[in-house]
Amino acid sequence: MATPQTAWGIDLGRAALKAVKLRLGTDGAVEVVAADLIEHAQILTQPDADRTELISSALEKFLSRNDISKDRVVVSVAGQNTLARFTKLPPVAPKRIPDIVRYEADQQIPFDMDEVIWDYQTFQAEGLPDIEVGIFAMKRELLREHLLYFEQAAIEPVAVQTTPLAVYNTGFYSELISEQTTILLDVGAENTDLVIATRNGLWTRTIAIGGNRFTEALVKAFKLSFGKAEALKRSADTSKYRRQIFQAMRPVFSDLVQELQRSIGFYSSTHRDAEIDRVIGLGAGFQLSGLNKYITQNLGIETEVPKSFAKLSVPAPIPAMEFQPAFAAAIGLALQGIDQARVTSNLLPVEIAKQIVWRKKKPTFAAAAACLVLAGGIVWFRQTSDMRALASGAREAEQVRVAGVDDAVNVINNGPPPSLGDRAKAAEVNQAGDILRKELSDLRGQGVSERSTTETLVQLQENKVLIPRIMEVVHQSLPQPDPVLASADTGPELAEKIKEGGPPRSQRRIVRIQSMDIQYTSDIHLLIWPNLVEAPPPLLPQEEIKPGMWLRITCRTPNAGGAAFINENFIKPLRENGRKPGQGFYFDRINLVDGRKLEAELEAPASPFGRPGSRGVDETLKYDPVTNELWTDDWEFSINADVVLSDIPEEFLEVAESPEGEPGSEGTEGG
Repeated sequence: MATPQTAWGIDLGRAALKAVKLRLGTDGAVEVVAADLIEHAQILTQPDADRTELISSALEKFLSRNDISKDRVVVSVAGQNTLARFTKLPPVAPKRIPDIVRYEADQQIPFDMDEVIWDYQTFQAEGLPDIEVGIFAMKRELLREHLLYFEQAAIEPVAVQTTPLAVYNTGFYSELISEQTTILLDVGAENTDLVIATRNGLWTRTIAIGGNRFTEALVKAFKLSFGKAEALKRSADTSKYRRQIFQAMRPVFSDLVQELQRSIGFYSSTHRDAEIDRVIGLGAGFQLSGLNKYITQNLGIETEVPKSFAKLSVPAPIPAMEFQPAFAAAIGLALQGIDQARVTSNLLPVEIAKQIVWRKKKPTFAAAAACLVLAGGIVWFRQTSDMRALASGAREAEQVRVAGVDDAVNVINNGPPPSLGDRAKAAEVNQAGDILRKELSDLRGQGVSERSTTETLVQLQENKVLIPRIMEVVHQSLPQPDPVLASADTGPELAEKIKEGGPPRSQRRIVRIQSMDIQYTSDIHLLIWPNLVEAPPPLLPQEEIKPGMWLRITCRTPNAGGAAFINENFIKPLRENGRKPGQGFYFDRINLVDGRKLEAELEAPASPFGRPGSRGVDETLKYDPVTNELWTDDWEFSINADVVLSDIPEEFLEVAESPEGEPGSEGTEGG
């Protein structure tokens, strides 16, 4: 009778180690045998976190609680450290696919092929000749550094899989992926893995927003330590400050949804027939109350968080798996270990795989060696002596401790003390290397925010010359005043011209700029306009990052036409003048967002911040200081505009010139 096959899937994340053991029975059923969840004492990416110590501690604790000696092990690598490319192959004979994929990989991977470990997976719908291939790669140096933790813990994986693909395997096996297109959303501590999946293919992207961004928002809003903010986030749903907590996290919710919309837009542009029917929420991040509801409301796609996985039986309750979606990646890894995965690509380096196979054969060689030892007493004596020497060297190596960076530099430059044995010397050099790697990682992490600020300042200096040109376009777009009034150079001359027969105030073609606010942003199409004003979509979908300027223009007009006058005589010329080629910038979204009569402003209740009001208002505020005319019937408007800092693309011009592409006069609250 065949022995049931077992495998562990170990998902080593930034916040915790998650592991699941699956068993494939002789009847083909898969059951969950064990699971473990070990949270790190600190998030691995925190500035003061000792990454090596935290990971080693988690693996040591895992091994102390679980026996994996007879099981296969599959481990994950984070999606943000890997590269995924998808391309379609022409209909070819199966034997030619590896050669074509190798050529495609050389074209698609932006590194020297000797520097990366890569593998691929083919997808083909039944009955169709088209073959889609996913190419997955990771820098060899990063992968070896990651696998070193498992090697030091004596864990020998049979496969290495990326987290997004492991999540896909779980969704595919448990039938979370329907005939339509499904989004699998794995929200982790630092990142969110987005997998847009069908039964015959997938597309993946890693978004740099995770649960820690919500915690950091609370740290900033309430001036708390990271630990206290994390506890507040987890208890938000029952806290008496629930409304304030979610208000503080709202910008992060919005950023996440914007990134999802951007990704879905890109996918839809390359898969025209895709119909996304639902979002499946996975990962520990979905323990945050309200996240699935917010995504549903803003994406317009039903979002659900599964409470269990179909086709996986759990014979007895497993306390560690109370929130099963957090184990989605670990389950997908274990499924690959028992040969039940849809995606079987493997990033385990060939040289390491060979070492593992060799070590597994060592017991056979040891048995043969034992027979030879029994045949000769001298050989036995020599082996015993060698084993004692090795044991002594092992004890000596365990006592080696490199004190700090200075000692580590000394060991690397001058070598370990000659008095140490060979094994102890190797251990000391290894420790020195670990210390220096950690120091290098810490130094790389320092100054990130300062560099970002510096880059922004440099960008502002480079774009400084454009600001006068933008201002010039705004002023060129203002309506030309009536000829009689245009000849006046001073305020008294203007008042005199009006008395001599100038047009009535309500018919004057005048727009005065009261103020103009300018804000630089690294990606103009992700900017959320202030004051909760909903921005219209850009004229063309923008998939690449576009730096730009956000403009807030406040203006007044005495013309009784109000919003219609502003739209026709200011905003329309602003679009035309701001969308000319060769300027180095172009106006994209322009929206009239607020309009009100000055009379309403003057009759508002008095404000402690100095705004005029009906109680104690100075009557002189109701009169134009230049012409001394009553101006309570004048209009004041606010206009939002996006200025993209690049030459206007030709396809934008085509859309802008067509009647269908012209946004026209957007809505306003007044006029």
